[in-house]
Amino acid sequence: MGGSGPDSASQAPGGAALAPRASDGRSMREALSAAAGGVRRYLFGLCGDWDQAEDIAQEALLRAWANRERFDGRSEVATWVFSIARNCWIDRLRRKRTRPAEEPMDAHAAMAGNDPSPPHQAWRGELAGAIARAVGRLPAEQREALALRESRGLTFRQIGQVLGIPVATAKSRVRYALLKLADDLEPFRAELEP
Repeated sequence: MGGSGPDSASQAPGGAALAPRASDGRSMREALSAAAGGVRRYLFGLCGDWDQAEDIAQEALLRAWANRERFDGRSEVATWVFSIARNCWIDRLRRKRTRPAEEPMDAHAAMAGNDPSPPHQAWRGELAGAIARAVGRLPAEQREALALRESRGLTFRQIGQVLGIPVATAKSRVRYALLKLADDLEPFRAELEP
């Protein structure tokens, strides 16, 4: 049932990998490395600033590594790291004394493309601004659930674990966020469809 060496993750019935043991430094490093990109995207979805997202992600990953002995394996490493990242984000907000909805989102930089045509660049800029405004208008709970879903494709069960909410609540938050975004971005729909 177990792996074939000291650095392999345990196997659950059916062959699914369980979380690495805290004493297994190599597997834990690999799991944290695999989660890093999703954590950064999740945090960007919350704060809208790549530099800030990178700083918070680094803090979360360092915190996870320093506390790896506390990881009990009851959840997946990614879920555990996303919870730590969320706590780092909340800590940062408390230090700034702001709410997530008040964080500016500069999607213009994220949406910048390589098409040199001025009309296309202008359209992309408009779309980026509309997306940023639409995401900024979402209630913080919906924006956070959507960021977890879209950053790494976490399941609703994992989102519920990270946020400490029931699975049904995670589903409804993501659903309502997507409906609101679709409604706000309706004017761009015709130009996005082939």
